[in-house]
Amino acid sequence: MPHRPLAFGITVSLPKPSSQDRGADADRFITELEKRGIHPLHVPLDVMQRLPYEMRRNNFTLDLVIGCTDTAYVVLELNSSGAIYGIALDIGTTTIECALLDLNARKNIAVLETINLQARYGADVLARAQMAMVGEGDDLVRLLRETLNCLIREVCDTHHVARQHVYALAVAGNTIMSHFFLGFDVSHIPIAPHTPVVGQAVFCSSRDVGIFVHRNALVYVFPNAGSYVGGDIISGMVAIGVHKQTAPVLFLDVGTNVEIMLGCKEWIMVGAGAAGPALEGGISGIGRRAEPGSISHVVIDGQTDEMHLTVISGGEPKGICGSGLIDLVSELYTKGIIDAAGKFDRSRKGVVLRDGVASYQVFRSPGKELLLSEHELQNFLRSKAAMFAFLFVFIKSVGMRISDLNKVYVSGALGCGINLESAVNIGMLPDIKKEKIVPIGNSSLSGATMLLLNSSLVDDVKQIRALITYRQMSEDPDLLNVLQGALFIPHTDPELLKG
Repeated sequence: MPHRPLAFGITVSLPKPSSQDRGADADRFITELEKRGIHPLHVPLDVMQRLPYEMRRNNFTLDLVIGCTDTAYVVLELNSSGAIYGIALDIGTTTIECALLDLNARKNIAVLETINLQARYGADVLARAQMAMVGEGDDLVRLLRETLNCLIREVCDTHHVARQHVYALAVAGNTIMSHFFLGFDVSHIPIAPHTPVVGQAVFCSSRDVGIFVHRNALVYVFPNAGSYVGGDIISGMVAIGVHKQTAPVLFLDVGTNVEIMLGCKEWIMVGAGAAGPALEGGISGIGRRAEPGSISHVVIDGQTDEMHLTVISGGEPKGICGSGLIDLVSELYTKGIIDAAGKFDRSRKGVVLRDGVASYQVFRSPGKELLLSEHELQNFLRSKAAMFAFLFVFIKSVGMRISDLNKVYVSGALGCGINLESAVNIGMLPDIKKEKIVPIGNSSLSGATMLLLNSSLVDDVKQIRALITYRQMSEDPDLLNVLQGALFIPHTDPELLKG
């Protein structure tokens, strides 16, 4: 298929019926489109029901909207206004982000995010899957679709786009979130042998999944590569073009879990493991998402121990997000306020005792105090240790060294505003040349956006998925040894960081 958007417009003028041409309306319609290279073609029943009226009302000239699936073109609308929009969705466990695109102009109009309303059933996907297993599945599906419809309505209304002009959606999420979106049973995913309902990509209509856009809008849901490596990771692989890389690259997507991909155009290996909520606001009492009021960057003066904070949107801080926490830990270590084990020097400025527990006073004002306790710092170190241990063992398992990597792409919370030098300094990322580390923000949304604008990427997704081998990380005997060393800053064996 040509490089068309997932939904595109075309105008056709049909030969009128006559005593010499008594062919059926649908037949002449399909034949004319075949002449334009639009075949094979599927005409939904509700579209075919309207076809005779629309043909004659418009003197046999129709402004069509056509959708592209992996096997056929689909007629979405017979008499469009000409406006054709698409929505890319990254369905995260905590946050859902969408991009509104003008598919005619092939440009991104806006990006908007919101909190997943499913969070009331638990902060992680397994908690929600367990709720579904005890009969709450329908409510979880309803809450997710409610979240999506509110988000789509807001982004469309803000930019004066009629939702009936949204003809295509590309949806990426982890395996459980994608299953909730499709209304599938998730009860077999959390228990051995961890079986999802579907692994391949799914095409459906907006009506099938309760999304209030054009009634025939084409919905593409990215495939998964296993129970815990979902469509969001495959979408990210599309974004970095892993299937076109001649030398192996590493791709990290870090949230509550860390998902790792290593590969090139000839082979791809993926794995996943629990990293803890280090970068999603769950590691400490003052942890927050990257939103207004969150501390995003920290510098500690080496002479005076004075703190210099950057707060998103300015004003008094309400907490600290992942990038700020990484900066803070790096600065505390560099300035000698904590040792390699994450223990505070209680004689230093800013270190206070609260209920006998050493803590660092990140911010204080009348009536407010933001503290990071030594216990919370240990939790953070466990998360960073898990992340690096997974990364190191994953690379070693294919006979490579960190220094062999051509690029390291970092996505998710780690790819959004993180000071890479701070992350390397504490041993969260490998100690390689800075230009090799490429932050790519929300790669899941980027891949979905790219596919909306270029439907031929559906075939690229198939190619990527066919290359994937899944590695079970927890079974590697080296994991525990590397993990124990990584509990220290930067590591008990710094040479491991360089590979």
